[in-house]
Amino acid sequence: MVKKKINEYQIYEEYREQIYKQVENDSYAKSLGIELTKFEAGFAEAKLEVQSHMVIAYGSEPI
Repeated sequence: MVKKKINEYQIYEEYREQIYKQVENDSYAKSLGIELTKFEAGFAEAKLEVQSHMVIAYGSEPI
């Protein structure tokens, strides 16, 4: 069996829009308020504002 190395840059170039739309339209991420801030080949960054309903029972943010 021959293992082929995945070229993430090629995948990014070919499927960028499709992947971006899938991530941007994810209903679970939207419900949490996750916002995609950077999306590049081999790298993605998102931000999330921790809200009161996201903290643990003792009132501190989860790590």
